[in-house]
Amino acid sequence: MSEDENITEQNTEQNPSTNEENIEGEKVVEDINYFKDKLLRAQADVQNMRRRMQEDTEERVRIRMESLLSDLIRIADYMEAGLSAIPESIQQAKHADAFLAGISAIQQELDRVFQFHGVTFIVPQENEIFNPEQHEAIETTESEEVKEPKMELLSRGYSIGNKILRPAKVRVIANKEDEG
Repeated sequence: MSEDENITEQNTEQNPSTNEENIEGEKVVEDINYFKDKLLRAQADVQNMRRRMQEDTEERVRIRMESLLSDLIRIADYMEAGLSAIPESIQQAKHADAFLAGISAIQQELDRVFQFHGVTFIVPQENEIFNPEQHEAIETTESEEVKEPKMELLSRGYSIGNKILRPAKVRVIANKEDEG
């Protein structure tokens, strides 16, 4: 037996608690690692829960905002219809200027509120092609005067971000085909 082995054997024989202490030390290290892992997992769970709560809150706010904007869209439609339905005789009446200016100011302020909250208006341009995601065809007519189909705006549409709140209502005017 070598001298080193002899000393190790003597130490083990003289101090049997050292072996037990090593085993206990390893057990403590295992316990520390176990609880450290548990702590990290719990922290990750809390972080994920906070993120989900934030996303849920943002989703609820978005849904309420869209609902409110949809209600305001109906009011804007009534304002627009009311302004366009005012007869020429009333528009030229003596005291009509202030009334019409007030109604126009309300409509302009409503438009400003929409834009402030990120709403964009869907208004088809002259040569724009009908897009069923952005346009709703209320009526289709034929005309010999048009070569390419075109749209006539009946009521503008509204979107917020990538979501269409309401498509633009349009009349589609197509070329009248000869049947002969």
